Amino acid sequence: SVLMTYDHVEFTFSDMEPMPDAFKGTKKGSVFLTPYRVIFVSKGKDALQSFMMPFYLLKDCEIKQPVFGANYIKGTVKAEAGGM
Repeated sequence: SVLMTYDHVEFTFSDMEPMPDAFKGTKKGSVFLTPYRVIFVSKGKDALQSFMMPFYLLKDCEIKQPVFGANYIKGTVKAEAGGM
């Protein structure tokens, strides 16, 4: 079941070596929050159509509230063994 949905979300990947083309730049789309995972679905025709991360793989999660700028969540997601 979907607990919350957010539209007009920007999603950015960093600190990946090597950085695949599908993960470069800022992605725009929607986020769906379920009891077990966060799902991002991109808007339009992007090489990255969707991205799913279970909560147990999310580490070092921080909620940032800058004085000038939008609030955002920052964290590290490690790929599951055998995952893509």
